[in-house]
Amino acid sequence: MTQSTNGNQTQDQQPDPAAHLKAEEATLTKILHAKMKRQRCLQESDQEAVAYRISEIMVAAKELYTKELPGLMHDQGEQDEEEEPEEGKMFAELAGLRMAFFHLRDLITDFDEAFLDAMTHERDGDEEEQDDEDDDEDDAEDEEGSEGDEEDQRDDV
Repeated sequence: MTQSTNGNQTQDQQPDPAAHLKAEEATLTKILHAKMKRQRCLQESDQEAVAYRISEIMVAAKELYTKELPGLMHDQGEQDEEEEPEEGKMFAELAGLRMAFFHLRDLITDFDEAFLDAMTHERDGDEEEQDDEDDDEDDAEDEEGSEGDEEDQRDDV
């Protein structure tokens, strides 16, 4: 990031205000993904997607709790009884909170879809493994049965 001659950052070079959130999401995703991998939870193709969706929710929930809640709980009237409360400020705060909740709901929906896909892939993988085991058993029975048939045919001759 370059700085102007007076040491201040220019407007087009401002850091991304959500960069710390992205870093937190990346860290949580990495940790959760590694844990899923170690414990062989879900198929490899689904592990990172599910871990990322969980991270998004957790970081958004943390932001709600640490940033939105204190602002919502702070009452300007308690500090400055002489000043009139700003009209419509509480409504604007509630509207903003509503949008934050919608965002959280969307993140939860995204997680739910990713996890349901992962569950489907797990079931499909289990069915394929079961089919492979059944095929192996059938092949073994067929081989045994065909040998017995040849012996029976030799006895008939």
